[in-house]
Amino acid sequence: MRSAALGLSLLSAFLGVMAVLAVLAFHYPESLTTPMLRDIYEEHQVRMLLRVGMFIAVISSVAGLALGAAKRYALLGLLCTIAAWLAGGPNVALQGPVSTANFYISLDWVLLDLVLIATLFISLERVRRLRTDQPILRTDWQLDLTHYVVNHLFNGAMVYLIFIPANSIRDALDWQALSLMLVNLPIAVQVIAIMMVTDFAQYWIHRASHRWPLLWRFHRVHHSVKVMDWLAGSRLHVVDILITRSVSLVPMTVLGFSEQAINIYLPILALQSVFIHCNVNYPLAWLRKVLATPEFHHWHHVAEPEHVDRNFSISLPIYDVIFGTYYCPTERWPKTYGLQDDDFSHTYLSHLLKPLGLHLTK
Repeated sequence: MRSAALGLSLLSAFLGVMAVLAVLAFHYPESLTTPMLRDIYEEHQVRMLLRVGMFIAVISSVAGLALGAAKRYALLGLLCTIAAWLAGGPNVALQGPVSTANFYISLDWVLLDLVLIATLFISLERVRRLRTDQPILRTDWQLDLTHYVVNHLFNGAMVYLIFIPANSIRDALDWQALSLMLVNLPIAVQVIAIMMVTDFAQYWIHRASHRWPLLWRFHRVHHSVKVMDWLAGSRLHVVDILITRSVSLVPMTVLGFSEQAINIYLPILALQSVFIHCNVNYPLAWLRKVLATPEFHHWHHVAEPEHVDRNFSISLPIYDVIFGTYYCPTERWPKTYGLQDDDFSHTYLSHLLKPLGLHLTK
């Protein structure tokens, strides 16, 4: 009973904070929403989601207060929901068409993505957990949530920077004939082709990030995580994101695949990147050498020195098989995760500054 009450209190706090941020995005859409994302979702859908979220937040906070578990979280959820309602709630006015600002923060991306991703993958972890004694709010969850939010908030700026090298190479090569051929392929074929060429590039830049000291100083932030779950994959240094994704996404852009195929592939990649870090134990052994699974990727995060530097593919383990880095034993999972030489203080600022050679003063 206490565990359920705690869950309700935390849910109310989460939804209450999200409601305040959502209303804030409605008040300042030019600065706090993503132009590309605004073309995908409908305003009435977001308002309905906000209305439902605020209703659940109130019910959860009242239940949490009544049951007496983690009352501060329940009270936070209730107060935030009231603040969101006073600021306009789901009926907050949106004046006229929204223009595109030169600089914007992707607050809508954070809110929608976090709600959907958290709901989906926490549900998957609850159904069939690998480590049954590992709570949802495990050690360092606040740290990884900070990584998640910060990296998503500046999604617009990172997408722009990531595609700079890709667009430059595409313009220099000018492979119009090849692009015309690829763009006319069936969408499903294009998506599979994108996955193959992108993961090939991803494999090599990922492997280089483990071999080259300059790249490793940033990538080791990701490997400092000691507990695997849906949030673990969010622990990424911004420089690591820019380097890895700008290189791995070059083939997709240079070859000239259709925008529709790219827009299908990118969500698949995002979902798979979260899934392979999850604390789940589904019977997916038959997929081991076809698609990356949690079992496959957990061995990439292993702390046991005899097994490190394996499984660099994000989507297609066949590249690890071909290049001799595949390791996924049957019916056995890693015992421990993380770095052998972990010298981080495990704060967000430490993760951000230490790879840059900067140190926080006490």
